[in-house]
Amino acid sequence: MSRIQFSVVVPTYQRRDLLARCLESLRPGVQTAEGDSYEVIVTDDSRDGVGETLARTEFAWARWVQGPSRGPAANRNNGASHAVGEWICFIDDDCIADKEWLAAIRDASTDGSIQLLEGRTAVPDMSDNPFLHVVFNRDGGVYWSCNLAIRREQFLAVGGFDEDFMEAASEDMEFAQRFHAHGNRSRFCPAALVFHPVRNIGWRGVWKRLFLVRWEVLYHFKIDKDLHLSDSATANMARAVKDSILSVLRLSRVDLRGWKDSYWRIRWFSFLIRWLTFPIVLPYYLYWVKRYHKELNARRLGAGS
Repeated sequence: MSRIQFSVVVPTYQRRDLLARCLESLRPGVQTAEGDSYEVIVTDDSRDGVGETLARTEFAWARWVQGPSRGPAANRNNGASHAVGEWICFIDDDCIADKEWLAAIRDASTDGSIQLLEGRTAVPDMSDNPFLHVVFNRDGGVYWSCNLAIRREQFLAVGGFDEDFMEAASEDMEFAQRFHAHGNRSRFCPAALVFHPVRNIGWRGVWKRLFLVRWEVLYHFKIDKDLHLSDSATANMARAVKDSILSVLRLSRVDLRGWKDSYWRIRWFSFLIRWLTFPIVLPYYLYWVKRYHKELNARRLGAGS
């Protein structure tokens, strides 16, 4: 058997059917890359044993490891800690890898000056429904962790994903900022294609998505952009109010300008829900500005003592 070149990490949590669909797309013989040049690691935050049973029966060629149950960032790091390949390739459990996915990563990885490859993510079943969870990456620059490959050496040097992010929101963008801050180089690889089918999230999902802004606050503090730990909490909150209003106005302008396109229902829904919930979301946003400012500064002072 040849050395393992790629370690595919699939973080999962209570998604048996979706995980099975993802693993089927990664099966040796389905992927055109040689089966002995890659391994698949399922890192499972579930506690019901379903993922373990699946990985050890229908997909016995995949390795199953118990996740830490501290969110997706920690779960990815857990999977990466078991990887032995030169490259770590991340794909989410609700995605489907194109049969040429690993072959495309293999071909692009021959450039020794590139440490990270960002693949293309497509939505195969998009429709004009505002209650769908949609993730796509057509042109690069977003670094979604559902389709990302990085040299293991660089992943460890950068420190992996920041486990302060307890939900799937902004942790991959923060990782990308830190990766580039270390002087590393990346490339968008459109041939490395992953499909991300839509999921119906309903009103509950829409409501939950609105309050993911707390992780946006953490992201801005982490990258020291727009929100700064060196400034006072009052100054950061004032800046957050201004930026939030400008953001709502800017996004609303985009939605209104595109009201005639094929996804007008999504645009109008986004426009209305943004304005109707703004009086609730803004105080919540400001609460986390004040809280993270206090917590992160206390941590920084503690580390310096």
